[in-house]
Amino acid sequence: MTRKRGTCILVGLPPGEFPVPLFDVVANCITIRGSFVGSRQDMAEALAFAVGGKVKADIELQPLSSINQIFDRLEHGDVPSRVFSTSRQLKRSTSTRK
Repeated sequence: MTRKRGTCILVGLPPGEFPVPLFDVVANCITIRGSFVGSRQDMAEALAFAVGGKVKADIELQPLSSINQIFDRLEHGDVPSRVFSTSRQLKRSTSTRK
């Protein structure tokens, strides 16, 4: 359905039921949201954007060694989107911040 802690957004009002694997939703902390805005055509266009690679996440990748600075920035509201911390060696700066 989606990754752990992911969000599934239902666009429009399709006929019928939407079967949901409740155990997986709860176990994986998945959020399901609905939107009255949009039609089936809008949904098809949104999926085409994603498939075409036109949907990009605004993320910042930082080494695990900078975790204290990341928390400090979070505390001061200086994180514009998402910061991911990794223990892997970063080859180059992957920050989207300037």
